[in-house]
Parts: sequence; C-alpha cells; structure tokens
Amino acid sequence: MIPKSVSEHLEEYICQEVYVQIAVIKGKEKVTTKSAINKYFSSNHFRDLSEGRPYDHFIDGLKDKCLGKLLNSPMRNTKTDDEVIKELQNKLNTLKEDELNDTFWEIETGEYLSGAQVKELENQRDDMIKKLDLLKDQKKSDEVYETIINFCRKYEELCKIKYPEAPLPLEITKTLN
Repeated sequence: MIPKSVSEHLEEYICQEVYVQIAVIKGKEKVTTKSAINKYFSSNHFRDLSEGRPYDHFIDGLKDKCLGKLLNSPMRNTKTDDEVIKELQNKLNTLKEDELNDTFWEIETGEYLSGAQVKELENQRDDMIKKLDLLKDQKKSDEVYETIINFCRKYEELCKIKYPEAPLPLEITKTLN
C-alpha cells in the first residue's frame, strides 16, 4: 500500500495543476467555469494529464532515487549531523543489495517505497488514463467532466484548510454546495 503522505502529495500536485490551468483559462477568456473546463479539454495540459504524464514524471523521479544507485556512494560512511542523511545512511548500510535496488526515496515526503508500491502508482496512472479518455460518447464526456470537477473541488477544499484567505477563482465548492 502506498504511504498516505505520498498519495496525498501526488493528488495535491495533480489537483493544483488542473485547477490552475482551468483558472487561467477562465480568467483569460472571461468565461464560466464550465466553459473553461470544456476549453481545458482541448489543451496540451489536458492531453498530458490524460496520458498519465504527472504520474510518469513522479514515478521517473522515484526511480531516479533508487537506493541501489547509492550502493558505492562515499556518503554511506561520511559523518553528518543531518538526521535525513543519517536515516539514508542507515538504510544504505543495513539493507541488502537486492533490497536497495527495490527501495525508492520520495524526497518531498521522506517516505521510502518498494517496487511493488511503484507498480501500484503505475496502476493508479493507468486508471486515471482510463477515467480521462474522452470519447465521442456523451456519457463518457460527462464522466471526464466530473473527474475534472472533483480534482478542482479537492483542491479548493485543501486550500480552505491550508490558505483560508486565498481567493478561489473557480468557486467550485460554492456553486456545488
């Protein structure tokens, strides 16, 4: 199971990216939120999102921080007062080589993930790609629209907690309550 802090970090990133893009469209075009979302569907950003690029970027970042890459690092035995480096050194010095090659460090949260958890992220990416696959089918378009609205709603709810005074240009939570 993916650590909660990692899931929340990735979800916040995706929701924020979607929200900002739609808010920019709304502000530039002087249109309703619904119209801005519909315009968003034809953007390069939506294409990248619907192809799973945010997940790919995140997963590639994890793979770049595979502890196996530090197997011969002189840092393993360097004296330090930095608690994060000490924890990393402990892992490097206690895990076996095959365990190091299957351990990935997510720097933003400080969590370590296994190869199985990275695979879980890849499955989440594939699920998102399926959810955002816009077909000519109107019902599917409505589902994609709802998925985008949910990203925006989650971001506004997060902003209300983290930044209560910040303006929310899409006003998703106001219009849907």
